[in-house]
Amino acid sequence: MKEESFQRYGAYYDLLYRDKDYAAESAYIGRILRAAGLAQGSLLEFGAGQGRHGRLLAAAGFSVHGVERSREMIAAGGAAPAAGGFSCIQGDIRTVRIPRTFDGVLSLFHVISYLTADADVAQTFANAARHLRPGGVFFFDVWHGPAVLRERPSARVKRVEDGTTRLTRMAEPEMDEEACLVTVNYTIVAEPKAGGARTTFGESHRLRYFFPGEIELFAQAAGLVMERSEEFLTGQPPSDSTWGVAYLLRKAA
Repeated sequence: MKEESFQRYGAYYDLLYRDKDYAAESAYIGRILRAAGLAQGSLLEFGAGQGRHGRLLAAAGFSVHGVERSREMIAAGGAAPAAGGFSCIQGDIRTVRIPRTFDGVLSLFHVISYLTADADVAQTFANAARHLRPGGVFFFDVWHGPAVLRERPSARVKRVEDGTTRLTRMAEPEMDEEACLVTVNYTIVAEPKAGGARTTFGESHRLRYFFPGEIELFAQAAGLVMERSEEFLTGQPPSDSTWGVAYLLRKAA
């Protein structure tokens, strides 16, 4: 699960993903929600991370309540500027119970792909439906199976730095096609610029890739109807070169 994947990684998450355009992504999500009939309203975010999307959506007029399993991620996001209308609690997206319903449920940046067992996916979809008002929507993105199988993950190295730290991340993936899983084995090397000991540690992140037919079945089992699927951010139709696909499901009114 995602909590175990971010035990030490979370401390460097902001630096590793500082090139991620949260503003553009949040604007895109806002457009999707408005097109679905949510100009404003209440959102429950499964896997809120450091709260970057949630705070930006709150600033755009939504009321966002986040759920994040990783204490490290919540703590790392604590320094980010607070925005009215955003809150976050620690909890498991499969089982958390909020004593209210919401206009929308979000799960972003492949959080659903960290659910590697059918039972966990089904439980999360059911929990999203439980927290939706009639007519509410569930919006999320996952790794797209056709693209993963066609292009296949490859070993990569990412180097970033800020005023205090040089960071090198080496990623070595392993595929399990029978289980539709990719295990990404990370080695992180953090070197303080002002001197001091270099830190090296490893983490393994297991992610599941999904096919549209699977999403349809999980949606139906949870009482949700698929309304929209597209490449995340661009809005283009999914293809076998599209790694990130977003889905919009709706609960019956």
